[in-house]
Amino acid sequence: MQPKVLDLFAGCGGLSLGLTQAGFDVVGAVEIDQWAADTYRYNHSGVEVIQADIRSVDDVTLRAHFGGKIDLVAGGPPCQGFSFSGKRQFGHVKEQNSLVEEFIRVVAVVSPKMVLIENVSGFRTGQLKPGNPVMCYLATALNQLGYEFAVRVLQAVDYGVPSLRSRIFVVASRVGFPRSPFPLPTHSADPRIDATPFVSVLDAISDLPELRAAEGIDAYVPYDSPPLNSYQEEMRIGSSGVANHIAMKHTPRLVDRFRALPQGVKGYDLGRKASPSENGTVTVYKSNNQRLVADEPSLCITANFQSTYVHPFQPRNLTAREAARLMSYPDTFYFCGKRTQMSSGFLKKYGREHEDFLSQYNQIGNSVPPRLAHAIGQELLGLLQLSPKPRRCKDRRYEDVFEELV
Repeated sequence: MQPKVLDLFAGCGGLSLGLTQAGFDVVGAVEIDQWAADTYRYNHSGVEVIQADIRSVDDVTLRAHFGGKIDLVAGGPPCQGFSFSGKRQFGHVKEQNSLVEEFIRVVAVVSPKMVLIENVSGFRTGQLKPGNPVMCYLATALNQLGYEFAVRVLQAVDYGVPSLRSRIFVVASRVGFPRSPFPLPTHSADPRIDATPFVSVLDAISDLPELRAAEGIDAYVPYDSPPLNSYQEEMRIGSSGVANHIAMKHTPRLVDRFRALPQGVKGYDLGRKASPSENGTVTVYKSNNQRLVADEPSLCITANFQSTYVHPFQPRNLTAREAARLMSYPDTFYFCGKRTQMSSGFLKKYGREHEDFLSQYNQIGNSVPPRLAHAIGQELLGLLQLSPKPRRCKDRRYEDVFEELV
């Protein structure tokens, strides 16, 4: 029988998809956002989706639905409070960090054999609150619940994902670790290593229909060319066409600017000389509109990639489908909700908080690449098959595990 999974902070379901591909049976998911939950339901039929703030899902409900039935609790607590790109660099600790404690509460109630937590690399040095490092909290909480745990930073391109994405994974186990729970890399850019070459941007998206600014539709349209490589063949399995492939609206002036933009160069730097008064200051806007390099993996797909990256050949930003391909989502995976969305600050300012949901672009940028989830899922499945019965695991100090981070 397939081991069963409960996915917390499930988003659109990239982690669930990869675990399913690895051989797990995802039976439950918790996700607060309406549009992300719609996407999850569309692509994971048969999974019980609880659309709610996890803090409102009480212990009685968790026991009734999942108690004694779950082998793996997996998920990624919201990462904004742990990211180095946000206010954390100035010493701020976000309220969302407390959701890690909610994750552990669910683990304590459901009592799975294994636990998988995914987050940004900054998670390893983040704090739940000032003076309370998140990793020390996890070490104590998991050991008290009878779990041994291991930590590793994994890079998505090493597992066949066509975009850079460095993420930390915490694996906790009540069945022990007869071997490492982390997969060995399968891809490399080094020709001296016996591995598959990295998947490039061109490998991932060169077969998708060409679009000009504002062209395309959300619904499925037939492919207009055959697949050009094995990655594209894999992405097309079970699909008769392409959906979520709509180009951003651009002014003629911006289109001309994109045409002049060489690969690997940012729009901010185009035709611009450095000002002595800037003293090397960098703003968040200086990374906007960077043209991707065709024969390399994409830079990290973020939640605001609609203004971050330019197609390597076409004078426009990426579509949702192109970003999904770069994150290793198959073409059968359909994204619900609006393609883009106003900022939370803008919606709040004008009393439109009720419209504040995750757009297709947000959902993709926030998610776990399915190929990466598949790779780690295979290792966890193998461990469960090797040691199916829970046992008391030895305590491990966080300091010992931290030394294993790569």
